[in-house]
Amino acid sequence: MFVYTFWLLWNVVHKEVSTNVLSVFFVVLVLVRICQEVNKTRSLPPGPWGLPIVGSLPFLKGDLHLHFRDLTQKYGSLISTRLGSQLIVVLSDYKIIRDAFRKEEFTGRPTTEFTSILGGYGVINTEGKLWKDQRRFLHDRLRHFGMTYIGSRKAQMESRIMTEVEEYLCVLKAKRNAPVDMNPILAVSISNVICDIIMSVRFSHNDGRFRRFMDLIDEGFKLFGSLEAAVFIPVLRYLPGLQKTRKKIAQNRAEMGEFLQETIDEHRRTFDASNLRDLLDTYLYEIQKANEEGVGHCLFEGRDHDRQMQQIMGDLFSAGMETIKSSLLWAVLFMLHHPEVMKQVQEEMDQVIGRKRLPKLEDLSYLPVTESTILEIMRISSIVPMGTTHAPTR
Repeated sequence: MFVYTFWLLWNVVHKEVSTNVLSVFFVVLVLVRICQEVNKTRSLPPGPWGLPIVGSLPFLKGDLHLHFRDLTQKYGSLISTRLGSQLIVVLSDYKIIRDAFRKEEFTGRPTTEFTSILGGYGVINTEGKLWKDQRRFLHDRLRHFGMTYIGSRKAQMESRIMTEVEEYLCVLKAKRNAPVDMNPILAVSISNVICDIIMSVRFSHNDGRFRRFMDLIDEGFKLFGSLEAAVFIPVLRYLPGLQKTRKKIAQNRAEMGEFLQETIDEHRRTFDASNLRDLLDTYLYEIQKANEEGVGHCLFEGRDHDRQMQQIMGDLFSAGMETIKSSLLWAVLFMLHHPEVMKQVQEEMDQVIGRKRLPKLEDLSYLPVTESTILEIMRISSIVPMGTTHAPTR
């Protein structure tokens, strides 16, 4: 915008004013702009100076979270920096993070390629009233269907998990003495637990269509990751390569939407308001109630009902399946690299549980070595080291 304004001024007066005068005028404008930026940064937390346009991007070393860790060691637990066009404020102290996220002003989401593609649907990348309402609703409904570690309903969740553990072990036994890729097997087993809560179904490990759905989720993470550069330097989004990526993301999302819509349509066909089977039924009930009250158009802040349900299901699959799967894959990797720890865990489980039954949640208090090993694996792996990005709402 600044360059364009200068160009217009040049076209108007270049015939009547000398080049020297215009050069001085341009320098003054640049200096004014620099002074404005300096004044802005005075109210910001400390941090490194960046270059025009690209900010600190050329100075990034290795993983972003490790780069930020190094900066906090130099500037303190609250820092600011520019990555391209984006002003980033990094919170690295537990107390500061807790105090900030207690305030509604920090519940916003930054506008990125990712959020623009999602179109404000779902719960993970939404903000404001929709996020608040959906978060409260999901928290309440998921607890109702047994997604809790305490209370009378935890037995429901444990039963779902143990069913999939037994099936998972059967799949592994069938591949004994042969190389095995744990990724797709874990993905189906974990997703089946989520499927049972969301839509009261489970899929076979040989179900090609469901495996395709899992592959689309995996591919989605990679495709969205390739758009990161455009988040910081927006003009890059017009490059042919990124345009192709956006088109591929749209195709994949359409395919996932068709898969999820079939389930929504089937639930709508068999829906019984007096017998809510799962999370999807509770959404259909809320939609029916809103329509009967004449406020259906206001539900989900006016967004399309089916698209919102699709994205909620996609959010739960993506967040739930991917995080648990990654944690378990790290656990397998660490155990292979530390057989002495694996032996200690196995000996403790043999002593407390034996080999005639599978472990239960109630056994955990008697398995200190196993529990501490799990916690240490989660600490070292840190599968989401920076959490979800936030933005101020005002």
